Amino acid sequence: MQLSALPRRLAPALSSAMMATALAAGSLGVSAPAAADGTLTLRGAYYKERSTRVIQPMMDAAFQVGDHGTATGHLLVDAITSASASSGAADTAFTERRYEGGGGYAHELSWGLLRGNLRLSSEPDYTSVFAGAGAELAFAEKNTVVAVSGGAGHDTITNAGAQGPFSAQLEDTLSTVLGATSVSQLLSPNLVVSAGYDLSYLRGYQQNPYRTVIVGSDLIAERHPETRTRHAVAATGKWYLPEASATAIAGYRFYADSWGVLAHTPELRLVKILGEDDDLEATVRYRFHWQRRADFVKREYRMTDEYLTDDEKLVSFTSHTLEAKLALLGAVLGFSGTLGEARGELILQYVDQNNRFGNAITAQAALTLPFEY
Repeated sequence: MQLSALPRRLAPALSSAMMATALAAGSLGVSAPAAADGTLTLRGAYYKERSTRVIQPMMDAAFQVGDHGTATGHLLVDAITSASASSGAADTAFTERRYEGGGGYAHELSWGLLRGNLRLSSEPDYTSVFAGAGAELAFAEKNTVVAVSGGAGHDTITNAGAQGPFSAQLEDTLSTVLGATSVSQLLSPNLVVSAGYDLSYLRGYQQNPYRTVIVGSDLIAERHPETRTRHAVAATGKWYLPEASATAIAGYRFYADSWGVLAHTPELRLVKILGEDDDLEATVRYRFHWQRRADFVKREYRMTDEYLTDDEKLVSFTSHTLEAKLALLGAVLGFSGTLGEARGELILQYVDQNNRFGNAITAQAALTLPFEY
């Protein structure tokens, strides 16, 4: 089932680290407890929009390897329930599961950091493998950090989830190559800015194997271009306000691709420390997204049109995202020792968007436990 409402492959873990220097009290989870050699995070996520519901348990772990290395592991399961025709559904909703696992390693050197990662994802009609690597170079006593990264992925797509006899049997592939670079600069003890550029190139099957387009009186399978080049430029500023024990974060992302899609995405975030011992944190966030449609999107199609689409992600739309987050250490609840150092998070999000997906809500709960081994 290839849902149009959600990314079918989680963003690969190759996004370049935007800074190596963090603002004091910018986050409760910036540094692991000194006595802990690793952390285990258990997280549950819930997503609901008009025709789709996703329940997603996941687990992430980080392990110290020697004095300079960190190994990470990642597991998740998507339980996706949908009644959308673009997911392969016929007349009734059905549930499908996606399994993902991955791992990575980062090694600290005198001049910076080297990292690599591998991710595998499988569901009845989609399999994906992605590998990435990156490096960070630190200058001026780590006040300036330059990062570069890259990766490649290969996906196999089928329409095995089709419930009706309409679609002929299909199997195809998609290859992806990605690259990114970024720079972060500490301007003062309380202000850091960063900027980055991402480039990706996709070749292969990029339409939805279940989705059809009305052409005259007929239903025709989608046809998208075989190649797509994506560009994204982003900038972020983080300003710590000691008097208020808060951090203000402003960001902006510009996106454009070879299909004619163009998007502007600014956002604002405020992180406030509430506890006397920096053990309670509240965050509010607002994100605005404006998107221009792809060049080949039309209200009505003809048989002679080279490309056909009914993909709601390619049309013009705007969205507003409101988010609230509360994080606390176990000590706030009276725990001590390992449980006192554990970090809990609760995130609620509401998305207002003027497309067929309709408005959406998401909720996440997470618990991060330090451990020794």
